[in-house]
Amino acid sequence: MLAHEIRAAFRDHFAAREHRVMPSASLVPASLDPSVLLTTAGMQPFKPYFLGVEAPPAPRLTSTQKCFRTTDIDEVGKTARHLTFFEMMGNFSIGDYFKADAIDFAWSLVTGAWGIDPERVWITVFEGDDQVPSDDEARGLWLAQGVPAERIVGLGRKDNFWQAGPTGPCGPCTELYYDRGPEHGCGRLAGPEGCAPGCDCDRFLEFWNLVFMQYDQDADGGLTPLPSPCVDTGAGVERVAALLQGVHSVYETDPFRAMIGAIEAWTGASYAAGGVQTKALRVLADHGRAMAFLAADGVLPANESRGYILRRVIRRAVSHGHRLGIEGAFLPRLADLVIDQLGDVYPELVAHRDEVHRILGAEEERFLRTLETGTQLLDETVARVRAAGATEIAAADAFLLHDTYGFPFELTQELAAEQDLSVDEAGFAELMEAQRERARAAAGKGGGVDLDRVAAFARDAGFTTAFVGYGDLDLKTQVGALEDLGDGRLVAKLRESPFYPEGGGQVSDRGHLESETGRAAVVEVVRFDGDQALVLMPEQGEIVAGQEVRAVVDAARRRPTQANHTGTHVLHRALQEVLGDHVRQKGSSVRPDKLRFDFSHDHPLTPEELARVEGIVNRVVVEGHRVHWFETSQDEARALGAMMLFGEKYGDVVRVVEIEGFSRELCGGTHVASTAEIGPLQIVSESSVGQGVRRIEAVTSGVALDLLRQRERAADQAAKALKVGPERLPDAVRDLQERVRELERALKAGGGSAGGGAVDALAGQAIERGGVQTVVADAGELAADQLLELADHLRGRLGPSAAMLVAQSGGKVHLICAATPEAVAAGADAGAVLKAAAPLVGGGGGGKPNLARAGGKDASGIPAALEAARAALDAQLPG
Repeated sequence: MLAHEIRAAFRDHFAAREHRVMPSASLVPASLDPSVLLTTAGMQPFKPYFLGVEAPPAPRLTSTQKCFRTTDIDEVGKTARHLTFFEMMGNFSIGDYFKADAIDFAWSLVTGAWGIDPERVWITVFEGDDQVPSDDEARGLWLAQGVPAERIVGLGRKDNFWQAGPTGPCGPCTELYYDRGPEHGCGRLAGPEGCAPGCDCDRFLEFWNLVFMQYDQDADGGLTPLPSPCVDTGAGVERVAALLQGVHSVYETDPFRAMIGAIEAWTGASYAAGGVQTKALRVLADHGRAMAFLAADGVLPANESRGYILRRVIRRAVSHGHRLGIEGAFLPRLADLVIDQLGDVYPELVAHRDEVHRILGAEEERFLRTLETGTQLLDETVARVRAAGATEIAAADAFLLHDTYGFPFELTQELAAEQDLSVDEAGFAELMEAQRERARAAAGKGGGVDLDRVAAFARDAGFTTAFVGYGDLDLKTQVGALEDLGDGRLVAKLRESPFYPEGGGQVSDRGHLESETGRAAVVEVVRFDGDQALVLMPEQGEIVAGQEVRAVVDAARRRPTQANHTGTHVLHRALQEVLGDHVRQKGSSVRPDKLRFDFSHDHPLTPEELARVEGIVNRVVVEGHRVHWFETSQDEARALGAMMLFGEKYGDVVRVVEIEGFSRELCGGTHVASTAEIGPLQIVSESSVGQGVRRIEAVTSGVALDLLRQRERAADQAAKALKVGPERLPDAVRDLQERVRELERALKAGGGSAGGGAVDALAGQAIERGGVQTVVADAGELAADQLLELADHLRGRLGPSAAMLVAQSGGKVHLICAATPEAVAAGADAGAVLKAAAPLVGGGGGGKPNLARAGGKDASGIPAALEAARAALDAQLPG
C-alpha cells in the first residue's frame, strides 16, 4: 500500500465506525498548551477535550495530524529511522468507548484493510508499578481477539505508559509490533524470555500505540483521574508504510523515494552510495518536508522559540545541499516537491506556496553568505591547527563560528572530521551554557504568574467563563472559583466576565472587582482557548468564592486600546492598497498608548509610500465608517473575502470584524463602533524585524495629537535656532549637513581622524581582567563612525581585549563595545555590556558578543554608563 492509500484506509475505517474526520491542526499549538513549542502528537490539538475544558465536536474523532519533534533534528540523516516531521494517524474517544472497542477497532483494521499477517503481530501491555496497577484488562482483551499469550509482553513505564509532555493527559498503553523475522534479530529465540518487543535489536517494529487516558499529570508528577476515561491512539504514516511496503527504512517508502530521486537528479548524488551522500539526501528529504510545513503554518526564522527551530532546519539543509554540490538557492524548489506531493492532503501548502517560497528563499540567501564566510574561516582555522601540529579545533574557535557567523556546530564537526581533526565538544558546550547563563541573568526573573498553575486552576473550576465584554464593561456577576497564589495575589474565575484576556496582539483589560466584603484590582487576565482566569491584587477587605461582585473594566484603558486595534485593521488594508496584496499581518501589539503592526514586505517603505498609507488611514477615520462584527462559518467568511491571518488556527465558527465599505477581517478582539473614534493616526517608525518582515509603530487619538504638538514645537525651536521660517527648515537643515560634511573632509585631510595619539592614550588606560585587556573610557568629541574606527585600532593594538568607548557629536551620545574572539571565549559579551550602559544615557541599541553599538541623548549619564560597563566587564571577566 502506498502512503496515500494507508491514510485513506485509516480514515474510512474509523469514519465507518461513527468517528468524525477532523482536519490536521497547525504545527503551532493552541495557547492552552504551554508545555511544547510545536505539535508533537496526534492528540495534542484535542487536549482541551480530554481535560474537559472544551466540549468536543463529537465524542469519537479521527485525524491524520502533522507533527514535529525537535529532539531528533541532529539525528536526522545519521540513521534510517529518525525524522523531524511526520504524520500521525489517530482515533480518539472522549468519554465514549474505552479499551474493548479501541482494541477491536485496531485489530480489525490491521488484519483487514491493511492486510497484515496476524501471526506476525506482537502486543505489549503495561506491567504496572507502584503508582499504577498492571493492565490485565487489556491483556485479556487481546487474548479474546486470538493473540496467543506468548506474543503478549508486559513492559514498564518507560515503554508502556504514555504522556504528551511533562504535564497533561496520560495513561497506560498497549502497543502493536510487527515481527520482521529472525534475520533482523539478536539471535535469541522469539518469546517473552528471549527476543521480544522491548529487545534492543531491530526485529520488532512498533507501529501503533493505543493509549488509555485515565489520568492528568501535574507538574509534580502526581496523577489525578480524568472526569471520563478516554482513548488516544497513534500510528505513524511513515512507519506503517515501511511495514506494508516491506522496506527497512522510512526513507525507502514511496513519499521519500520520490523526493530523494528528484534530489539525486539535481545533484548526481546516489542514496546507495552511503556515507556523506546518503546522510545528506536523508537530511534534505526530511528537512524539506519540515521547513515547508513550518513555513506554511506561519513560523518565521528567528533566534528564539519555534522560529529558531525553523532556522536550524533551513541551515542544516542548506549546509548538506552545499556538500552535495548544489550551488545557489534551491529551497523553494525543494519545497515544491513537498507541496506537489502532499498539497492534496494538506491544502494550506498550496494556499501558501508563494509565502513558503519567500520565507525559505530569503533565509537561504541570508545563510548562503554566512556559509561562504564560515567555510573560509573554518579553512583558516584548520590550517592554523595543522600548522601547530594539533589534532583538535579549540572550543573558542567553534563557538566564534557558531555565535558570530551562525555556522552550525555540527557542520564544523563534519568538515573537521574530513580533515582528520576533532572539535572540543565539551568546551563548546560549556561556552554555550555560559552564554545562556548570561542571557538568563540579563533577562531577570520577571513578575508573571505560573501559567501551569493557573491553567490547572481553570480546569479544576469545572466551568467555562462566558466573556461578555464586547458590550458590557460594568456588570454584576459571581465569583465561581478563587485560589490564593501565595504571593499576595489571587486567581479567580467569574461566571460572566467583561474583562478581555490578552490575545490576538491585544493586551488584557485592567479594572477591579468589588463586593460587600472587599475590593480587588484585576492586574492580569489569562486566556485559555475560550476560557479565562483573572489575577487579582486585594485592595481592601476580601473577595470570597461564591460571592456576587461588580466587575468593572478600566474604560480609560480599554477605549484607546480598541481604537488602536481597529486602527491596525485600517492600517493593514491601507498597506495592501499601497504595496500590494502580498502584504499580510505577521504580528501585532495593541496597547492603549500605541500600536505595532508587523507585515510581510521585502523592502523599507519610501517616505512617499508611508505618506500614502497614513493618508488612506486618516481619510477612512474622517469618513467615519461603521464598524461591526458578526459570526459565520469559516467557509462563508472566506467567500466574503475576509482576511485570515497566515498560520492562525480558526474554528468552524469565526468572528468577522467589518469596516463597512473598506475591509473585513477575522478577529476576536474589541473594536470601536466607528472609524471616527480612532482619531488621527500618526506613523512613528517603520523598520525591519527580520528577513521579509517590516514593522510600523503608530499612535492614535490623544497620543497622536500630543505627538503632533511636540513635533510642531520642535520644528519651531529648530527654525528659530537656524534663524529661518518653519517653511524653510528642511532647506536650512540640508545646508547645515553639507557644511558639516565639508568640515569633516577638512578634518580628515588635516590628519584629524581617530589616529595613533588617541589609541596610545586609551591603550595606556587598559586594565587586565581575566587575562583580557579591557578599556572603559570617554573618547570625547567624535562622530559615530570615528568612534568605531578608534575601537578597531584599539583592538589591534591591545590583542586579546574588550573596549567600551563613549563619545559625543551633534548633541548625541555614541557608545560602542568591541571584543576580540579571545575575549569572547573568555566570557566577554559586548551586547550585554551595552545593554547595561545604554539606558543610562537615555538610549538603546545592541549587537553580538564581539561588537555592539548604541546611541543616546543624555550626556549627563555618561559617567554612570561607564561605571555600569566596568561592572559588567568585571562580572564577565572575573579575576
